[in-house]
Amino acid sequence: MVATRDAAIILMALCDDSSKIVPNWKIVDKTWNVYIRVEDVDELYAEIRGRGAAIDYSLYNAPSGHREFGVIDPDGYDIAFGQRLQPS
Repeated sequence: MVATRDAAIILMALCDDSSKIVPNWKIVDKTWNVYIRVEDVDELYAEIRGRGAAIDYSLYNAPSGHREFGVIDPDGYDIAFGQRLQPS
């Protein structure tokens, strides 16, 4: 399966035994499965909230130098979206 939006392309595959696949945060706390850099994270956050997505963690300025947030997909996987903060 392929998901696309703007210039981003994510390739996904099905696993015959889904019990062998677990979300990363179940192995390492606070670890996402996918991190997607975007150009306007505030706008995307508003859009995704407006669509009723399950927000894992709200928009904030992370110590990594990114402004980011995370959502949880229907299977429990965390997908993070972030934008690099401009150096001060």
